[in-house]
Amino acid sequence: MSAALATVVILTLGMLSAFTTREAPLLVAKALWICAIGFMAYRVFLTGIIGRWRSVFFIILAWSFVVHFKAQLIGLTGSAFITPEIQEVPYCHIAMSSSFLNYLYQQYLALMSGSWLKWSPLTWGALWLLVTLALGQAWCSWACMYGGLDSGFSKILRKPLVKWRGLPKGLRDLPAGILVAALLISLVTLKPVFCLWMCPLKLGTGFLEPDTLKNMLQFLSFFFIGLFFLVLLPLLTKKRAFCGLICPFGAWQSFFGRINPYRVKIDPDKCTLCEKCVSACPTFAIDKDRPIEERVLPYCNRCGECMDVCPALAIDYHLVGEKKLGIPNTWPRRLFLLSSWMVAGAVSLLFVPEALLRLWRCLPL
Repeated sequence: MSAALATVVILTLGMLSAFTTREAPLLVAKALWICAIGFMAYRVFLTGIIGRWRSVFFIILAWSFVVHFKAQLIGLTGSAFITPEIQEVPYCHIAMSSSFLNYLYQQYLALMSGSWLKWSPLTWGALWLLVTLALGQAWCSWACMYGGLDSGFSKILRKPLVKWRGLPKGLRDLPAGILVAALLISLVTLKPVFCLWMCPLKLGTGFLEPDTLKNMLQFLSFFFIGLFFLVLLPLLTKKRAFCGLICPFGAWQSFFGRINPYRVKIDPDKCTLCEKCVSACPTFAIDKDRPIEERVLPYCNRCGECMDVCPALAIDYHLVGEKKLGIPNTWPRRLFLLSSWMVAGAVSLLFVPEALLRLWRCLPL
């Protein structure tokens, strides 16, 4: 069964590449990457251990995104298939979620002006945002092009130097507060406020504010948020601090991601109250003070880390209405992992193979 499911992943991604790629070197790079995804998926299906290979995939995804879209910034330029200049990210789900009211307002203006079709990039941007709902909250631990950054730093040390099991009451909803504030302030100013002042991922792009002082303040804000929440806290605590406490898209998905049919649940009949899942959760999504059935919060990223450490096998993926549909217990996990590898794999094909080509061409051969 494990080999069959991994084969489905490989064939699906292979068909996507066959229809979208013509250049031979890029086609080879995509084929190799698809085989690597298939191998990682196979190991997950076979062993039942999710976090290890998901993390490898997720970290490669994020750093390949950096290589592909920030190539000039880090000195990787020149390729027969990739332009040497800095490439702009076509759509950023974090930016769109934090300024979504602006997007709606712009669509309204375009519609009223009679030139809505000329604004098609914005329309495609909405579809891009909807793609994230295919995985629900799992987007943040499987396919987010930025999430693998703090995840990568959190994996460097075997054990945390600073133990951080839980959060003060109410702090877990900080991303929701940031999202609401960013939405309202962005609409009032008609500017992407979160992008301008709080997103460390903007360090490699041009600033939208022309004033030199504002540029400097923006740079300092990006630098300290990035250093503290993307690097230091994940490194010291093994927690994804930026994704768990800052990113407004996490709050967006915790609300809209409920449309997704998959859930992570703790079986109260199996749970031994060891609380290993609380320590293992990288995004503070398990609240030990709640009843067992309600401990997994909507912020859960479906990363599987809690499942890997649970000695009683009390935590697993579930489908809404699975009992009424008579779905066997093992299938929700298989279906979730299958869809995750395919959706995340399809996203990775947009830039990982090209990043690998760029790195290959920079090797002193």
